[in-house]
Amino acid sequence: MPIAASHQRTSRRSLIPAFTVAVVLIVIVFIQAAVSSVPRSSVAVPVFPRQVAPYSWWTAMHSSSSVDVATMVYQNGAGVEFGDVPQAVVLGADGTAYRRLDAAESLKIWEDQGDPAASVLSADGKFVVVGKAARGGGVDVTRLRDNHRRSILVGDGLSTIPVSIGADGRLVLILTSESSLSPPHDLNFRLHGALSLLDLKTGTVREYADLTDVNAAALSPDGTSIVADTAAGLVVVDAVTGNVTDTRLSPAGELDGDAWSPDGRRFALLSGEILRIVTVTAAGFVEEKVTLPGVVSGSAIGWRDASTVLVHTRAAGDSNESKFSWVDVESGARKPFASYAPDFTGASLIAPDVARDLLPLWRVDDRQADRGAPPVLLTIPLAVLLGLVVWVATPRRRKPRRTRG
Repeated sequence: MPIAASHQRTSRRSLIPAFTVAVVLIVIVFIQAAVSSVPRSSVAVPVFPRQVAPYSWWTAMHSSSSVDVATMVYQNGAGVEFGDVPQAVVLGADGTAYRRLDAAESLKIWEDQGDPAASVLSADGKFVVVGKAARGGGVDVTRLRDNHRRSILVGDGLSTIPVSIGADGRLVLILTSESSLSPPHDLNFRLHGALSLLDLKTGTVREYADLTDVNAAALSPDGTSIVADTAAGLVVVDAVTGNVTDTRLSPAGELDGDAWSPDGRRFALLSGEILRIVTVTAAGFVEEKVTLPGVVSGSAIGWRDASTVLVHTRAAGDSNESKFSWVDVESGARKPFASYAPDFTGASLIAPDVARDLLPLWRVDDRQADRGAPPVLLTIPLAVLLGLVVWVATPRRRKPRRTRG
């Protein structure tokens, strides 16, 4: 007897839509990466964004998507907020380009709880100096235009942190120690390093024997004077001779590497809501105080001119919002011009370091963030995940299957 054939209907999802979506996403990202890898051209007038962009996982690495000139380098996230990994971020002078400074992130140490290595931005915004806090023996200098990176040896086995850079881009103040230089090692998050002056051109180091317990320091624009935050208080040092002024001032407040005024006659220090303007004279310090109502904490991070200080202040509470403001030291008037608000991660903006020479030229404007091409290690898993979603959403196609019965 012949066996009758019957038909049963089976169903399956096609892989073609999922595969197509994943491939298209990867192609788009690689095209964007190729475009972003071309260095961004310098701008005639540096722009600072009215709203600094929040933290993002998708910000491209600077090594693969560089910028010519930066107006600011800062840390985004502190390793304690939800869902973020601390980043070192370069903000381009066009006010739109945000890039992760992998030169700093690659030198982070575990003692710093994931924070990137300390770095300072040159006065013209064209290169950064990154320290090696894990006894790396020196610093790295990265030119932003082409990501050219070179190392300068300071001393075998020494931890090194750059804290301030001169106007000529040649002299850098550094802290060194035979143990790791990490703020969490101190209950007050202070550093304890020996102060030295490094010549980036020759590699020579001038040590200051009387300054062995220093938390922060600032080099005057002309490279002749230093103000240092020491365990004994604030002192002014002759950068050439190393002679220390014996007049001391309370070290309360954050001393930034760009604390000096353009003429090198005075420096600024923010202590809570008090902006302290300290004039250095032959007889010692002459201090004036400017009250900034409502300010809880922050730092004075530069000068636009001889009477206008740039301050970065943090909001009260746990919001991690912050503002950038101009302060007229004569009238005490404070004018906020830019702000930062975190995303759902709560990642804060920490330790901003600006290109000092660009401050007088800044134009503040609304800018859309350009983060470059997303990192490949994030793009491929995202493409696979998106492809899976598309595959699940693809309708099943029914087709007959012949069976014998």
